[in-house]
Amino acid sequence: MRQDLSCFLTGGPLALRCLVIESITYLPKLRKLFPQAKLTAITRYSEIPALPEFSDLAIDWQVFDYRQKKLPFADAAFDMIIAESALEYAYDPYNTFMDFSRKLTDVGTLYTSFINIRYHEILQGLKIGEFPIREQHLYAKKEVVKLLDDTLFKEIYFVPGEQDDNSGTAKYWEELGFANISQDLATAVWLVKASRSTAGVANLKGLYTPALRKELACILHRIEYDIDTAKNLARLKELCEANGIFYEYIADFVKEACFHKEQTLAKLKTILVL
Repeated sequence: MRQDLSCFLTGGPLALRCLVIESITYLPKLRKLFPQAKLTAITRYSEIPALPEFSDLAIDWQVFDYRQKKLPFADAAFDMIIAESALEYAYDPYNTFMDFSRKLTDVGTLYTSFINIRYHEILQGLKIGEFPIREQHLYAKKEVVKLLDDTLFKEIYFVPGEQDDNSGTAKYWEELGFANISQDLATAVWLVKASRSTAGVANLKGLYTPALRKELACILHRIEYDIDTAKNLARLKELCEANGIFYEYIADFVKEACFHKEQTLAKLKTILVL
């Protein structure tokens, strides 16, 4: 079985700001999936931007080696970064992925991939003293989780990019005691989706303006700690009615923002209908 990072992408009309790092084969797919997106592409090969297959895709090109310097963009400049194999080729993976993280919005998403060092064919080579891979970093999933967690990503998903169709190929290593969760030993390449926020927080931030969310947080904290409770309950009800804010949204907001969740929700039920 073989698939690429586009398996994570559903497409849509949003004018997303998308950065593609050396993964130029994705550019036609991205333009088709996201016709309104602003596409920015980085490559270290100066001849690539002139290739005819990219001429009508409206791409902002940057000839730049991401492995040697920080990305030449402001923080929070992108909603999405596609950097296939960047884990493998980065000279300093921690600093590179911290830079990626900072260039994403606080609800942005990184898509990348890596060669799995626990793949049974690599293990077989090591068994007989062979390891022909010289220029790339190889990883186990656990180490990738740690790296992405250290670089401020909150939710991390893996799907197989290349996996043996015959699940029995890794049986020998399982019998030796190697764990094989999700057919890890039969997976040559893992695809990764890493989000800067949890899904719940991303949904909260996506529905209303930052100014409105800031006011909601202030009111809810005042209610939580019994500061002018009646006045703030009235203000909250007014705000909800004026902006079409529904109870479920407020309940989720409380669960993410308040320490005394149940007590705060109990106070809100006096003014908001379940």
